[in-house]
Parts: sequence; C-alpha cells; structure tokens
Amino acid sequence: MLDDTHGEDKLPLHVRLLHTRARTYTSYSIGCAVVWAVILATVFTHTGDTTRHTFAVFFGGWAIGWLSASIARVVYPPPKTTNTG
Repeated sequence: MLDDTHGEDKLPLHVRLLHTRARTYTSYSIGCAVVWAVILATVFTHTGDTTRHTFAVFFGGWAIGWLSASIARVVYPPPKTTNTG
C-alpha cells in the first residue's frame, strides 16, 4: 500500500526498514514489553497500593493472553504464502 503512494519512486530507507520489520510478532512483543514497562514503572512509582494491585492484575491477565497466543503460534504457525499468478 505504501508503494502505491510513492508511484515509481523508491521508498525512503527508514520506511522500507519499518515496512519489512514492523510486521513481525517479535517486534509486536518487544513493543508491548516496552509500553508495559513504562506503564508499570509509572504506576508503581506514582500511585497507591490499590491502583498498583489493579494494574498488576490487569498486566497478569494480558501476560497470560500473550503467552497463550505465543504458544498457539508455535503449535499452529500461520500458513505459508504461495505465489499464484
């Protein structure tokens, strides 16, 4: 889709790198880890016990979901793409 907006011109290097690397499960997981680290560090340093507990439980639920999705990706990998045409 990005290629269509640039016509025949080659995409800039930083866009090409993001376009090829940003669509992986590993980059998604790293991004989530960074965001959660910032959220939890902020919450644990600036709020009370009740809010900390709430965020810790919420993070635990998210972590269980992420773990189960990661296991599912190993057991049932996405289908291989085939070139038709």
